[in-house]
Amino acid sequence: MDKSFTLGHVLSAGAVGLLTGYFFSQSTLKHSKNKELRSDTKATEDKKKTKGEDKKPKDSSKKDKKEKKEEQDLIEEDSEDYSENDEDFTDEDSEDEENEDLADFDHEEEYKMVLIIRTDLNMGKGKAAAQCCHATLANYKELNKKSPKTLARWEYFGQAKVTLKVDNEEDMLLLQAQAMSIGLAAHSIRDAGRTQIAAGSRTVLAIGPGPISVVNSITGKLKLY
Repeated sequence: MDKSFTLGHVLSAGAVGLLTGYFFSQSTLKHSKNKELRSDTKATEDKKKTKGEDKKPKDSSKKDKKEKKEEQDLIEEDSEDYSENDEDFTDEDSEDEENEDLADFDHEEEYKMVLIIRTDLNMGKGKAAAQCCHATLANYKELNKKSPKTLARWEYFGQAKVTLKVDNEEDMLLLQAQAMSIGLAAHSIRDAGRTQIAAGSRTVLAIGPGPISVVNSITGKLKLY
């Protein structure tokens, strides 16, 4: 009796152990699968997120290209408008042709430039100053090509500039012709006519730079502006 009871007890205990092991292994397997599933889901989400981030710069790039194209189209339209209305579009103030007989002075004295302003036009101070800048640049460009030595000497002595005045265009043109005849750079500026005065009006005459004695031989009798 005791022997059979002991054997039955052992068998029952073994069956319980097998069932417990089976359910434990199934639970472990299920947990592992759930973990793998969560891992795969997270990896998929990360991949989608990364693709989304990669896509944003492309969309931004497309937007930038579109804006640039629209801007370029506007520029081209403006250019076409100007070309179709040439009569309404005037160039900047212009100067005379260069002096073909420009002299290369070699005087041991200081150099200066004079800017001769017409008083009969009654230009405002700002307008006159702007025209003086145009005239100065015109002479500078010519000398930079033909006589850099003259420019170097003028710059060495501080780029002296003196503003003088003349009563009318006729007197201005006479001074210009005299200056050019002795080899000085001389440009008179013709205004574009956008403000204050009529288009084509000669506003300022620049003479030089050149040796002071040479420039004074042309402009020595003029009064300061």
